This record gives sequence, structure tokens and C-alpha cells, in this order.
Amino acid sequence: MSVMTTTPAHQPVLLDEALEYLDVRPGGIYIDCTTGLGGHSSAIAERMGGEGRLLCIDQDREALEFARTKLALFGRQVSFVHGNFRELAAVAAREGFLGVDGILMDLGVSSMQFDLAERGFAFGQEGPLDMRMDRSHGGETAAEIVNTWDETSLADLFYRYGEERQSRRIAGAVVRARPIATTWDLARAVEQAVGGARSHQKIHPATKVFLALRIRVNGELDCLDAALPQAHSLLGFGPDRHGGRIVVISFHSLEDRLVKQYLRREATDCLCPPELPVCRCRHSASLRDLTRRAVRPSEAEIARNPRSRSAVLRAAERIV
Repeated sequence: MSVMTTTPAHQPVLLDEALEYLDVRPGGIYIDCTTGLGGHSSAIAERMGGEGRLLCIDQDREALEFARTKLALFGRQVSFVHGNFRELAAVAAREGFLGVDGILMDLGVSSMQFDLAERGFAFGQEGPLDMRMDRSHGGETAAEIVNTWDETSLADLFYRYGEERQSRRIAGAVVRARPIATTWDLARAVEQAVGGARSHQKIHPATKVFLALRIRVNGELDCLDAALPQAHSLLGFGPDRHGGRIVVISFHSLEDRLVKQYLRREATDCLCPPELPVCRCRHSASLRDLTRRAVRPSEAEIARNPRSRSAVLRAAERIV
């Protein structure tokens, strides 16, 4: 594990909006599934007061330790678990967090992960092609993928997870450029493949390729797909309390589509095809969709924190 010698720059995205939709109340019980550097967690802890409880989960041990130090003043009100939110239900049960008032998922990569060259998430500075959010459990790195997968598999990966239209051309360039050891090696290979075709765009031509690799290395969509119903099941509801809420902040269309589809499905009474005269699915709504239109950062927030520009927030409340 590397040692941080400086305090990572961190600006929690859509902070005010997240707190509003979580409806954080004194004495409430909350879970931050992706604690990162503790920006959202700190704000939740401050609002929940002396009787509240907060569970902080993160798969990046280094980030979690930073958050633990940051939230130390809240003492035993805040619990910390190193783990992946795909195991949310088991972690929550073990820590005694059931019937919770709010669950937050802030997806994507933290500022610390982006800014540390050795993590290999970004091409702004040279570093090894790693991209693992949890390096303690081994697992395939981005370097292993770009150096061992065949051209067709790489093209499919870039297209599926990065929605990269020039995936085949890029995959061919990547294979020809092997061995690829660093972030700059990969970025150069992509640049050579697409040339100056994107000079008019604001994003670097390798952005979607890096995104696709990161999603694959960390199994991000599979984890999210597994975590959403678990979070749903943990939300509290009763005559003496408001329904628990889930808030999800995503940073690319694949994540957002998955979240939107789940929340809307669980906020719908019948899922049968419209041509059926009588409902046969027996599905009934258990959530109320609070954000029929996605919430996005204001122009002021984007100016203050350019990394927030792609953020999308969706929220729902349990009704039964």
C-alpha cells in the first residue's frame, strides 16, 4: 500500500442534492456504500446528530483509512468496513444496519485514485496500467487485458463498456503497440489509431478506452446490478417513520441506465406487456421515484469542479 504524503484534493459531487434527497434527519441510520475520501459521509454524519449511525463501506483500503481519520470525531457513531457493495446485505446485517433511513452510492473513481499515478486510472500522468480499486485481493489489471486479450475481444470490450465507435481500429492499434506497460503507452496507441479526428472535442480520444478497461477490471456494472436490490431490501418503512431512501450518483450512461431502469421498474405496479388484458406478473410498486428527470450539477459546480460535469443523480423512496 502506498502512503499519502499530502491531503488528497476532494470535492464531493452533488453534495447538497444528495443530502436533500437522502432527507438526512437527526437520529437516522445511513449507509454510504462508496465512502471514498469521506466527503458525503462527513456531511451525513454532521446532519444525523449525536443519536444517528452511519456505516461507511469502500473497497479501496487506502481511501477508507483516510475517511476513518476524517470522521474520527464522530466516534462509534460511524462504522467502517473494507469491502465491495456487491456484498451490501451481508455487511449491513453483520454491522447491525437494518431498516435504514438512507443509502448512498457515489459511483466512479475518487479524486485520490485519479490523481495517484501509480493507480493507473488516468492518462494525465504516467503510471502503470493497473486500475484496480481494490489491490488487496489481486485480480486482473488493465495491463494484463491490453497485452493478452485478442484484437476482437478488445474491440468488443471498448465498444460494450466504453461505447467507443472506433473500437476495432483502436483495438488493432493496441495489439500492434504491445507490450503496453503504462497509461501513456496506451494513450499514445489510441491517439495513433484515431489521429486528430477528435481534435474538436473536449475529451481526450483515449477517455472511453480507459473507462471501458476500468469497468471491466472492477466489474463495476455487475457490482451495481447486484447491489441495487440489496440496498432496496435494507430500506426501512413503518407507520412511525418515513420510508427509507436510496440515492445513486453515476458518471456514465451505462451506470445511469441500469439505475434508472431498476428504480422505475420497482416504482411500477404492473410489468406485464401492454397487450395483456389482465396483470399476470403480480408485481406491485415498492418505491416512489423521486427523480423522474435526472439531477445534474449546476454550472457553478461544474466550473468549481470540472470532474462533476458527467454526474447524474437519481433517488427513490420506499413506500411499502
